[in-house]
Amino acid sequence: MFGNLTVTLIDCKDVAAMTEFYRDRLGLKVLDQGEGHTVFDTGNGGELVVESHGYKAPLSMAFTAVDIPAAHEALADVATTDLIPHKTGERFEIVDPEGNRIIFVNA
Repeated sequence: MFGNLTVTLIDCKDVAAMTEFYRDRLGLKVLDQGEGHTVFDTGNGGELVVESHGYKAPLSMAFTAVDIPAAHEALADVATTDLIPHKTGERFEIVDPEGNRIIFVNA
């Protein structure tokens, strides 16, 4: 297993409407908010991120606490991206058979 599957990202057209829905209707606590994104606490250490960045895949998910060199090597045959700087380390991405992004982060 490559770390913990703890983050779900939804690319959307209207971040404000999505923020209002998940905050006000579903009661999720906002952890971070900025231009083009809102991060919610889903409980048990998980996060839901709604963002508007024009990704082709509407759904993305992230594994956290990943051993990046080992995971990058193990998944090299799945067309991984290059390593990309992240807030507290680095990350890379792959795409599943249906085109959804899967992100691996060592944070």
